[in-house]
Amino acid sequence: MELRQLKYFKEACERQNFSEAARVLHISQSTLSQQIKQLEDELDVLLFDRIGKRIVPTEAGHAFLPYAVRAIHDAEDGRQIIRDLKGIETGVLRIGVTYSMSPLLIAALKLFSQAHPKVRVEVTFATSEELLKRLDGSGPDFVLSFKPEGVEDEFETLPLFSSRLNFIVHRSHPLAELSSVTLKRLSQTPLILPASGFATRKKVEELFRRHHMELTASVEMDDVHTIIHALRSGQWGTILTQAAVRGEPDLMQIPILCNDHLTSRGFLFWPQGTYRKKSALAFADFLLKVTGGR
Repeated sequence: MELRQLKYFKEACERQNFSEAARVLHISQSTLSQQIKQLEDELDVLLFDRIGKRIVPTEAGHAFLPYAVRAIHDAEDGRQIIRDLKGIETGVLRIGVTYSMSPLLIAALKLFSQAHPKVRVEVTFATSEELLKRLDGSGPDFVLSFKPEGVEDEFETLPLFSSRLNFIVHRSHPLAELSSVTLKRLSQTPLILPASGFATRKKVEELFRRHHMELTASVEMDDVHTIIHALRSGQWGTILTQAAVRGEPDLMQIPILCNDHLTSRGFLFWPQGTYRKKSALAFADFLLKVTGGR
């Protein structure tokens, strides 16, 4: 049983199509089919049901998949351990980050790149839900996000900072001079909000539910940067954390009047049980320096 066969098997399970998996792996479909057949022969069991052009993992395939994934991760961790022991400051650091954490990411990235110029950094932006689903050892090395409602303690976390939710408007907005705003006033104000799946959106919806009020979004977007850009028209307001609008002097942050806990905590999420490469630990140190945690 070869490591490459396990990688081919994993990709085929995810794509459920040999030609698509072969394209992603940069090999021919015949090579992929041959290697999967050899793996099935060695295990003496069918791993896939072939249904036309589609392939579906069999019961045995589903049972074998987590062990194949674990073997791939262990091999990658092993290679990274050797690199770190040699002190080689190269390789790839994969970071998952929510849109609202981008100011923090950029500040830490500048310091990290100056200290470790040979490490290539790959950044993926998505919602908290999407990123944490990928934090299984095969995706990002870590994720920067606010903690979504309902997330169990299935990840190891490093607290970074706390940030309060505020009503955010451009200084040209009619409500820009308010010293505070009520939930009732917010419910009557045209809002442009992050799409469902964002931790901030979930917290805002839960706030309005607790007060038996309806939250209406005039516009929903899955990109916080575009929301911030749209605010400059003076037409809409939004509800975001202070961290999301860091470095935006033309935006007014207006406190929301209520007795609820409106502070969200930003975390670095680690996958459990995987090796933490030196570059990831170094980046975590820079994050703490930027946030004042160290």
